[in-house]
Amino acid sequence: MIISAMKCKLLALAALLMMAGCAQQGDEIIVENKSDKARVGEMVEVDMKLLKAEAAEGVVVRNYKGDVVPSQVTYDGKLIFQCDVEAGAKAEYSVEYSDLKAKQQAYACGRVYPERVDDMAWESDLIAFRAYGPALQQSGERAFGYDVWVKNSTDLPVVEERYNKELNPETKAQIAALRESDPAAADALYASVSYHNDHGNGMDAYKVGPTLGGGATAILDNGKILYPYCYKECEILDNGPLRFTAKLTYHPSKIDGKRVTEVRFISIDKGSFLNKTTLVYEGPAAGVLNLMSGIVLHEENIRARYNEQAHFVTYAEAVEAPEGGELYQAMYFPKGWKGAENRLWQRKDEKPAGTFGHAAVYNRVAIGEPLTYYWGALWSKSTLVDVPSKEAFDGLMAEVVAAKQNPLEVAVVTYEN
Repeated sequence: MIISAMKCKLLALAALLMMAGCAQQGDEIIVENKSDKARVGEMVEVDMKLLKAEAAEGVVVRNYKGDVVPSQVTYDGKLIFQCDVEAGAKAEYSVEYSDLKAKQQAYACGRVYPERVDDMAWESDLIAFRAYGPALQQSGERAFGYDVWVKNSTDLPVVEERYNKELNPETKAQIAALRESDPAAADALYASVSYHNDHGNGMDAYKVGPTLGGGATAILDNGKILYPYCYKECEILDNGPLRFTAKLTYHPSKIDGKRVTEVRFISIDKGSFLNKTTLVYEGPAAGVLNLMSGIVLHEENIRARYNEQAHFVTYAEAVEAPEGGELYQAMYFPKGWKGAENRLWQRKDEKPAGTFGHAAVYNRVAIGEPLTYYWGALWSKSTLVDVPSKEAFDGLMAEVVAAKQNPLEVAVVTYEN
């Protein structure tokens, strides 16, 4: 939250600048942590309109030591960077401008993969995800919700490498040839390149199918889930180094004979295992829509846990891979929910194999009214975040939610030469 934006004379700020050890060019950003817990690596954002050089190509952020802090200007005009602030303390950062854009390592990034039936896959430094596209829908395969790819050992991007190995034309040709002469060798070669196996940095061991997967949302029509199926159009708005943002537009659904189109914004930041998602429904339909956000339940006797006060859901399930461990998933609704439950399948004909229902959260929105929530996952075997148990993950979620409910306060100080 931006709490102030001031233009001051240099003399009026002399004491502050000397104390902060700041350069006398550009702007100053002061981040205050009023909570009783240190905030480490937390992303802050500042409206570029409050800064001196809104249209600068290159922006450099420095901490009080003068060290460069990785930063990014987002598609919607926000300067973002990660900061460290002790409990009850302030941290000062300086902002410089130039005509050159500095090269930075990307941590939050993604793209559409037309070579893999239009998957849109993305990641942060901690976790990766996938949403299915129009080519998959045209194939007739039924996969609706979000896919989860776990990461391990490295905080650098891994998705591109995984697709390159799996989809390499020469390797695929070798596998096809071996299918005829040596099926066992073909299986071994495929296993050596498949992203469904862990080659040292994680894998895709998650099953989506005709469900909401890892936290997608759908319209409820008289209690029936109207699955969004695959996206129709995708626009990448931010592609690192610190934030990935995509806009997905879906095929229209019909409510009472009138068309409703979902537009979905998904973003994830470096340092986060949660995606921020905002949904808006457009169209001639009027009134209020009933929505259900869900995490698919893959184990018969395992149910999700609901924090009614903080409005977050957590779910733990075994990872079906030789590496084992558990996959921890979560959804968080900043404005609460209208209801939440473990919604089990009621009819055999609606039950996809290997699933038992959803961890379901219900909301109601009017046409044009946005719904914003967070969803994501972590792997217990990952070395990137220490979550050895579902209790540890629940504790981590509580800390993350508390931080979101008590954001750091940001002040911009702009001074004249």
